[in-house]
Amino acid sequence: MISNFDDHFNILLKKVNTNKRFVLGLSGGIDSMSLLHLIRDFIDNKKNTSIYCTTVIIDHNLRNESNKEAEAIKKISQSLGFNAQIEKISVPTPISNIQNWARKHRRNILHQKCLKLSANLILGHHFDDQAETLFMRMAKNSALDGLSGMNEISSWNGIYILRPLLLYNKNNIQNYAKNKKIQYFEDSSNFNCKFERIKTRLYLNNIKKNIWPNVSKDLNYFSKLNSNLLKKTDYIFETWAKKNIIVHKSGAVRIDYESLKIIFEKSQLFAVRLVGKIIQSVGGKEYPPKRKKTFNLILSLFVNNFKKKSLGNVNVFSCNDYLFFIRENRNLSFEVSIQENEYYIFDGRFLLTSSVPGKLCKCNKKDLMVINNKNPFNEYRYWINNTIPYLETLEGETIKPHLSDINFNSNSKIAENAYLKLYLLNRISV
Repeated sequence: MISNFDDHFNILLKKVNTNKRFVLGLSGGIDSMSLLHLIRDFIDNKKNTSIYCTTVIIDHNLRNESNKEAEAIKKISQSLGFNAQIEKISVPTPISNIQNWARKHRRNILHQKCLKLSANLILGHHFDDQAETLFMRMAKNSALDGLSGMNEISSWNGIYILRPLLLYNKNNIQNYAKNKKIQYFEDSSNFNCKFERIKTRLYLNNIKKNIWPNVSKDLNYFSKLNSNLLKKTDYIFETWAKKNIIVHKSGAVRIDYESLKIIFEKSQLFAVRLVGKIIQSVGGKEYPPKRKKTFNLILSLFVNNFKKKSLGNVNVFSCNDYLFFIRENRNLSFEVSIQENEYYIFDGRFLLTSSVPGKLCKCNKKDLMVINNKNPFNEYRYWINNTIPYLETLEGETIKPHLSDINFNSNSKIAENAYLKLYLLNRISV
């Protein structure tokens, strides 16, 4: 059974107390449908805790029955008193890597919905999902960040993601659904062994039955140990970063050369993780570069007469005892049409919104964003300006962006009613 869910969920809510609006990603499977009922019961039981939850059903349009299932899931959700919405993925399906394609589109749709509703996201990942994730990441030689697994609360592109079922295993959920007589829908792709997660699930089940009965429990414990270790190292990192790293609102970063060298001499692992995060943030990547590439980059930084190197769409410069990480002026997607009061992710670095429609464009030399002489990034102002989107309105006017940032560890909110706002997605302090 799902014991103490209300108390556990209430604790999670208190940790994101800035906002009580949520979007629940509803797949229709036993996990998300059980979570739907648990949240309904929580709302009914916790009269002194007001939350507002919209359910969003993603129709991937991969199966003939997906449309009917989505409508049925919507009706069930509405019968429980939730505002339910169906969102269809209408872009062409790729020939290969379908699950990753579906995951990315599903994630982006849910993210957009959260931004529109000023809400955070709730997902139905559970204890056994965590074990599968850890197993797959271990097989790919993930670093500490990857081996910490999924967190009950995480920050992503300006929203919080809550996973309140991570404490509960599949048997708990199945028993709960059976006792509550919860209707759910089984996706036929869950039995297709060509998908990595399904293959992993069957493999782990076989290990559990024949070799290692506690494999899922031990993998989850391993994840928790890594998470605790990262929390301690992150505290050290944040303390060090405040003294030695400057992050410009354009996404450029300056780091003290000698301090990084000392860190590298004391702990190569720590230095690789630090520089990897910087490159991930400055380059707008979903993940840091491979550890070996980052390690080789760091080694090159300490060579005499080092001037410039690049990795992950990021140029690294040496100037006056500092290292500067500046986004390269390539692989940038300008010429994107912008609708008013919609949200966009630009280059993986910025959350972008505008109160007027138009088209993104590069700045021209007559309309550069000012980075004054006293600013440590002044020498790289032309590089920086060439990687920042401006807005060309329907009337032909060029609008400079207003730069701000979203620190994942802060409670900063997205401002409304601005012409063009760019919010830096600062992943360095995550």
